[in-house]
Amino acid sequence: MNRQTVIPMDEREIFSLDNFAGHANRVLIAELREFVSGARQSRVMYVWGQPGSGKTHLLHACSVENQRLGLASIYCSLEGLNSENNIAAISDPDSLVCIDDLDSIELGGDMQEALFHSYQLLQAGKGRLLVSGNCRLTEIGLTLEDLESRLYSGGVFPICPLSDEEKKEALRSRAIQKGFVLGEPALNYVLINYSRQVGDLFDLLDRLGSESLRSHRKITVPFVRELISR
Repeated sequence: MNRQTVIPMDEREIFSLDNFAGHANRVLIAELREFVSGARQSRVMYVWGQPGSGKTHLLHACSVENQRLGLASIYCSLEGLNSENNIAAISDPDSLVCIDDLDSIELGGDMQEALFHSYQLLQAGKGRLLVSGNCRLTEIGLTLEDLESRLYSGGVFPICPLSDEEKKEALRSRAIQKGFVLGEPALNYVLINYSRQVGDLFDLLDRLGSESLRSHRKITVPFVRELISR
């Protein structure tokens, strides 16, 4: 299954470099801004972090920013892909190509060759390649040295985990973007009684907003408890 996507208009305000939380990630965000704007000399980057750390958000945010500049962007998750043709097919030589979940599949020789070919096509044009994974590049097990060295050449950047206060701020900001308010008691209950991964927390927040709108109920601790228990 090919999982290339273009970010829908109604989601573009959600995926932004401006609303990516975490003071410790400010250097990474600055690097990504330069990368998208073309101010960065290298046209390849690898970012990694724990599941739920915000890798997909960052890749979508870079795609959105690139689209705002009037340039072509392609986002592709490798999760579930099993054919090197899916990688080769995304290589518009002048686009920003964001490849997510590099570590989610077994990168056989053909798949690595296809990814390296995509890199070469992008370098021949004006394209850029942004890749993410859940682990360090050395832990993925790449056997094609040319591919590994090219991914290394642009820098390898970790995503720092958020503190509880930063998670609260991220949830508050996203709730406001979604058009509702998440109070302190409800926030505290979520962080104590639910997954601590940011991706899971955002998914829950979306469910809370949708269910609150559907049922015309405020998001209180009993409301959150009821939804979590389902």
